[in-house]
Amino acid sequence: MASGAKTPDIGSYSWQKRRDYLLMIAAVAAADGTLPPEELELLHNWMESFKLSPKASEEVLEVARKGLDTLEPIEQRLAKTDLVFSLILDMMGMAMVDGVLQDKEITLLGEVASRLQIDPVDFSILIEFVHSAHQASLLHNPEPLYEHNIQSAFQLLRKRKVRLFPHTLLCATSPSYDEQLKARWFSFKPR
Repeated sequence: MASGAKTPDIGSYSWQKRRDYLLMIAAVAAADGTLPPEELELLHNWMESFKLSPKASEEVLEVARKGLDTLEPIEQRLAKTDLVFSLILDMMGMAMVDGVLQDKEITLLGEVASRLQIDPVDFSILIEFVHSAHQASLLHNPEPLYEHNIQSAFQLLRKRKVRLFPHTLLCATSPSYDEQLKARWFSFKPR
């Protein structure tokens, strides 16, 4: 993380909001019917940083293993908060942790974004960002299109006044590139 950069604290939100947030992320982990070790590890890391109780953590793990019948009650609670864009970014991070956005994951993300009233154009920009960040992390000299998609997402996130939490992954597949993107985020100046 960029030195001296002040980041918001997810711990300032109620335990219910923190639990709901991670339940949504766990639903993405369950979307493709498997729970690979890297997704489980990421969930454990987030549960620790969110300071969830053992009971709330077990709820999150249960959703990651079996999914949820409906996300709408949770979405309705979170839609009234300033966590909407951070949540969709983290859900995309969970979906991308294995390096591939599966069709079922993209469908779920699109449905959630719609119910959270995220503009479809904004959603497309964020999907392109997550994909581009992953691809750029694999290259020494990223293609201009990837850089354009990253800049477009930063522009959107600044415009929407999205706060970057310490736990949020901008590049779920590469910790070092994730740190580079976070440093860029904190120094990014909108056009």
